[in-house]
Amino acid sequence: MASELESLLPGGRLRPGSAVSVGQDLPLLLALAAPAAAEAGAWAVVGLPQLGVLAADSMGLNVGTGLWVDRPGTRWPDVVATLAEAVPVLLLGPLGPAPDRQARRLAAVLRRTGAVLLTTGAWAGAELRMAVTASHWEGVGAGHGLLRARRVQVVATGRGAAGGAPRTARLWLPGPDGRACPFENIPDAVDTPADAPDAAPSGEARHGGLHVVG
Repeated sequence: MASELESLLPGGRLRPGSAVSVGQDLPLLLALAAPAAAEAGAWAVVGLPQLGVLAADSMGLNVGTGLWVDRPGTRWPDVVATLAEAVPVLLLGPLGPAPDRQARRLAAVLRRTGAVLLTTGAWAGAELRMAVTASHWEGVGAGHGLLRARRVQVVATGRGAAGGAPRTARLWLPGPDGRACPFENIPDAVDTPADAPDAAPSGEARHGGLHVVG
């Protein structure tokens, strides 16, 4: 993980048993997930059918150890809770708020198993909330060129162990090599509005690893 992202996390790493929300930014989601999944040896993604194998692989995730559940249905909190019993790193798409009872059950499973939940969109039980507040793609000229890398500003706020004043980091996400990396002297002025969603390239529609279809 890029040191700039580590500086936003309590103790420099994702805390076992915690939930972290990242807004709608897929590159940020994948950059956080990759080192945790590499350490844990397995990961799963629920409700993100747009995430392809190329995008996951380019951000450092081992697609051979991943499990995709594209469309978990209305009982998706139960699906996530079941996965958390065996899978240490979980990525969750924008499936909406979980009913209180199911959310409490899922939080209890995370605490007991030490699994980490990374969510897109809001999550009521998130210990840490991270968001890309500014971004600028490099490589596009006057109406031509290829997108090569993206400069971003990420802000983190939290509660409990992750509380305190908001923390800010600036980095390439993704960098020229497709992964998160440090960026020095990034300008304060960027071109993209702070609330504009920035999605990672979806890559191939066909996923690697295990695949569950709804």
